[in-house]
This record gives sequence, C-alpha cells and structure tokens, in this order.
Amino acid sequence: MSDSAVPTDSATSPPAASFTRAGVWHGMKLTLPYSISALPFGLAFGAAAVAAGMTPGAAVLMSALAFAGSAQFAVLSLWASPLPVLAIALTTLLVNARHIVMGAALQPFTRGLPGRLVLPLAGGMTDGGFAITLQTMMRGQRDFGVLAGTIIMQWPVWVGGTALGAVIGATGLAAKAWGLDVLIAAVFATAVIGLYRGRGDILPWLGAVAGTLAALLWLPGNWYILMGALCAGLAGLLRRHD
Repeated sequence: MSDSAVPTDSATSPPAASFTRAGVWHGMKLTLPYSISALPFGLAFGAAAVAAGMTPGAAVLMSALAFAGSAQFAVLSLWASPLPVLAIALTTLLVNARHIVMGAALQPFTRGLPGRLVLPLAGGMTDGGFAITLQTMMRGQRDFGVLAGTIIMQWPVWVGGTALGAVIGATGLAAKAWGLDVLIAAVFATAVIGLYRGRGDILPWLGAVAGTLAALLWLPGNWYILMGALCAGLAGLLRRHD
C-alpha cells in the first residue's frame, strides 16, 4: 500500500488512481455518520429475519456474507421451506441491478489499479459507500482507499446490528412500524444532492423519478429499481446528444 498517487502517463490522460492508507482513513471518517444511521437498519433486519423463520445465526451469517441490505429484506418475503432458490436469486439480481450502474460510474476513477484490488472492493460497495466515494472522486481525490474505508466502517455495524436485532427479535421490532425502512433511503437521497453539478443533471434525475414511479404503479415486485436506473441513463444519453 502506497501513500503517494500513481503518476499519470501523460498530461492529457485522466489522472491515475491510487490506494493509500490516508485514503482509507479519510473514507472511514466520511462514513462514520452514515454508519451510525445504518445501525437501526441492521437491527430491523435482524428482528425481521427471526420473525420470518431464520435462526439468529443464519441471519448474522447472511449479513456477513451477503452484505446487501435491501436485497436481504426483499428475500425475507420469499423465505419458506423449501427455499425457492430461483426466485430468491432473481429477486436479489433485480434489487441489486443498480450496482451495475454504480460500478460503471466509478470505473473511470480506477485507472491504473489492478483488478484484484478493484473487484473485491466493488463487491463490498454499498449505496452510501458509492455516494461518498463518487463525491470524493469528483472533487479530484483519485484515492480508491476511500471506498475501502466506507466498507471497513459499515460492515461491522451492519453485522453487529443484525446480531443485536436477531437477539431481541421476539420483541416484535418491525422496520415499517418504526419508520426504519425510510432511514437509509433518506440518508442516500441526501448524499445524492451533493453530486449535483448544475442544470444538466436535472433531466436524468427527472428520468429516474418518472421511471421509478411508473414501475411502482404498473409493475409488480422490485422492477422500479431497474426502471429508474434505465430511464435515468436514457435521459442522460439524450442530454448528451442534445
């Protein structure tokens, strides 16, 4: 791990990315408030998982290995015996399809870094981690250690919250009853505001909202996630060629 940036190949090429301890520490500091706010979300999942029939150990193991909050909540509605493996896999893919767009948005900022470093970090990326990392990159800091810092801060909180929620699951803690299902969405929406660069961003945002609302009204399940991303991408393409 180096504490200095990788030099660029030429004056005209995009700045090369680096991965430093300072970047990891910076990412951890930026993620601290978000991590604290994610604790109730983990509590809610742990309680909901036990109520759906999981053992506390299975709930904690899912959080530790999957580390995918929204997808884990979606899977709970399908949890039964025997497990509908195909339905669970398709639901998880649909809910997490947004990560394809998120990964593509960060890819230009990984130039010069080896895939053996980038791919594991991308696998641990969360919504909040993506927003924090992208904001940092857009401000000119090409240090991918920031993304590692977001993961280091969020993973223990998510797994620990799940464990605590599973233990107290018998109390009937419910995400919607406590309003916890809105918490992460609100935090991420606040982070997205920081990505605003001017009027050119308005059309893709409106496209995302229109696609999401249309899917919520007329399509079953979690199609709104994918439709919102697709409509935002199409709107961005139209803006670029306008």
